[in-house]
Amino acid sequence: MKNAALTRVCLWALVIMMGPSSRATTCSVSDANINFGVYNPLSSLPDDTNATIQTSCQAGTGVGVSYTISATTVLNEGERTLSSAGSSLQYNLYLDTARTVIWGDGTSGTSMIQDSFQGSATKTYSVYGRIFGGQYAATTGTYADTLTITVSY
Repeated sequence: MKNAALTRVCLWALVIMMGPSSRATTCSVSDANINFGVYNPLSSLPDDTNATIQTSCQAGTGVGVSYTISATTVLNEGERTLSSAGSSLQYNLYLDTARTVIWGDGTSGTSMIQDSFQGSATKTYSVYGRIFGGQYAATTGTYADTLTITVSY
C-alpha cells in the first residue's frame, strides 16, 4: 500500500529584466511565488492554484512602450518538474483559467504575456498552476522549482 502522507509543494521564481540601457524606460516585476499547498499523491484529481505577478514600468511622459513577460522554457514534453530529494512532480503554469494556454517563452506551443503602457503603469497578471493528478510515486517532502521570469521591452 502506498504511503498516504501528503506533500507540500511550492515554486520560487527568479526575475530578470531586459531592456536597452539607452532608454529612459525602466520596468520591474514581482516574484511569482506560487504555492500549491499540500498535494495528495493518492488523488487522481489535479491540484490547481493561482497567483499574481505585478509589473511596474516607467517611461517619459507620453512615451508608449510594449513589453513581454516570459517564463522559463517548458521542458519534458510540455511539462515542468517540481523536485524534492530524488522525487518529482509534473506541473505546468498557464495564462488562462481553463489551463490551456501554457506560459513560457513563446516557443514549443507556449505563450508570453504581452502588454503595453504609456508614461508609467503598474499592472497585475494572473498565473494559473496545475500539478497533474495521479502521481502516485510522489514521496513526502517539500517540492520546488526555480522559474526565470523575463521582462523584455
